Amino acid sequence: MTARATGPIPGLSKHRIEGLADGIFSVAMTLLVLDIKMPESISYTTDAEVWQRLITLEHAFASYAISFLMLGMYWVGHHFQFHFIERTDRGLLWINLCFLLCVCLVPFTTDLVGDNVNLRLPALLYGINLLLIAAAFAAQLEYLRRHSHLAAPEFDARAVRLLRHRVWLWAFVPVLSMATTFYSPRLALYLYLSLPLLHVLPSALNRLPVPQSSQRAQREDRS
Repeated sequence: MTARATGPIPGLSKHRIEGLADGIFSVAMTLLVLDIKMPESISYTTDAEVWQRLITLEHAFASYAISFLMLGMYWVGHHFQFHFIERTDRGLLWINLCFLLCVCLVPFTTDLVGDNVNLRLPALLYGINLLLIAAAFAAQLEYLRRHSHLAAPEFDARAVRLLRHRVWLWAFVPVLSMATTFYSPRLALYLYLSLPLLHVLPSALNRLPVPQSSQRAQREDRS
């Protein structure tokens, strides 16, 4: 890590990009459920017929739940990284816009997988989508490492190492899933469940020190 500059530090407020990210995540996560559709032209006479139809939508429910959890995991990760960001600049803003561009694409690739769960190409495109999101996280992390004046003092070498390990995990699982696609596209989809489940467990990231700026903001919120 480079030494932090003394005197006035250039940069922009991070709050507008955080607000934009929260809005885009909420819209993308909401759009996912619209891919689960019951045929409007068919009427059902018994509960058994309804249950039978719902069972045939298993792949749509699965792709919705998996993508919702994945987006939730990415939102937590984005929130966590911005926990250690004190200000932004033009470069960091554009990296985050590219990241949000990939997030907006998730409902489309999810719908593609849900409608074609046994085909390889939709599963590969879904994996590429998630790889691009992981790449945007990696680019943001590297940019912060090279522009340490944008980050909190607590964003040290240990924090960079732990965050980098998590990004590598986010990239590894899509690559593994894409390889599994050539054996079973359906199994490849369910492999993504391992990522949110792993992130529920306690990790060293949870023990990183809270930036002083965040401590001040928390005290102001309580007062």
